Amino acid sequence: MIHYYLQIKSAHVFLGLLVAAFFLLSFTTSSITQLRSIQTPVKYLTWTVDVSLLTAAMMLLTILPGAMYANAWLLVKLVALAGFVGCRHAMTTERPPLLPRWSWLLAGGALLAYAYSVARAHHPLGIFANFIT
Repeated sequence: MIHYYLQIKSAHVFLGLLVAAFFLLSFTTSSITQLRSIQTPVKYLTWTVDVSLLTAAMMLLTILPGAMYANAWLLVKLVALAGFVGCRHAMTTERPPLLPRWSWLLAGGALLAYAYSVARAHHPLGIFANFIT
């Protein structure tokens, strides 16, 4: 199955970009009252993209050797993405808990950017690994 690596990785990257786009779309549909009617289809599309992204990630996990993720960068990325999903859920509820919607948007965006940097660097510190020598 290793001969499908490039296609699976390309799909994984594309779906990651779609997750970010649907995150902004979810914020828009939950913040603007006139767009509330399309909030449910956006939610279902977001779930579909999330499951597809996770499927591509699990396919990559099974075909790549274990030494590629031995330093726990994958675990850190998954924890950051779990926090991102929590922020997205808090942002799209009828009344966001504790903080206003825009703060959940900023927190989720920061977690998504951090997860991206961890994936690019293949290091648990992500972009902050450049500052440690």
